[in-house]
Amino acid sequence: MVENNKLNEVFNEYLRLATFPVAIKVSREDSLPAKVKAASALFGYPINICQGISIARRNGRTIGFLEKDHACGLSILIFGYKEDPDFALAGHTIYPLYAKTPEAGAKTQAATPKMEIGGIKSMVVAPLHRADFAPDLVLIYGNGAQIVRLIQAALYNEGGAIESQFMGRCSCGVYIVKALQTQKCNVVVPGGGERVFAQTADDEIAFVIPAAQIQNVVEGLIGTHKSGVARIPTPFFGTSARPIFPPSYEELDRYCGLK
Repeated sequence: MVENNKLNEVFNEYLRLATFPVAIKVSREDSLPAKVKAASALFGYPINICQGISIARRNGRTIGFLEKDHACGLSILIFGYKEDPDFALAGHTIYPLYAKTPEAGAKTQAATPKMEIGGIKSMVVAPLHRADFAPDLVLIYGNGAQIVRLIQAALYNEGGAIESQFMGRCSCGVYIVKALQTQKCNVVVPGGGERVFAQTADDEIAFVIPAAQIQNVVEGLIGTHKSGVARIPTPFFGTSARPIFPPSYEELDRYCGLK
């Protein structure tokens, strides 16, 4: 908890976030920690994982998910609770909503991150500063400038580029499953469903940090901040530039002794 608090302070100091960073813990155990309430127990019905994450980052609540707590069938497939049925493999959960043909839908379905069966049995999402566990993932939502800072931070020590996956849907597969499988940081453009159900704002982007990359990102945030150029708020050099006024101001400038 102390380490999580310190980590939360670093993110807020260097990024000035509008919502809490979210700690995510996954397990192969089909149970939740004693102090964690399941989503369906809290609300009387299952909800989407993106809703749970939004509640954690906006309301500061900790929520647990077992299979029965997921309202979204897409997430149940993505997290490996069930095998993809034939109609999903054929693209019919994507066509005609997101694809012109079933064949195009099948390609998108094949590209969707998928956990092996049994790879995730339970999940806990919590605001980072209140999480009493070591997170497997830290998920941060921000604007473009804040996410750019995280990209710069992630590349500070080793260089290269962030390779991300964008499908316009099922962003939970990218920021949970793909991040767990690759153990790499990822930029996430929230999908349509997340905007509808979790009230993710149109100007929000997400960035996920696997546990193995947390220290690297922290070092990168601090290191790039010290350079003086990459900071939040952005240091606009135009504020110190010499002002230029319209020609009609010349007489006033002479009167004031400016020329």
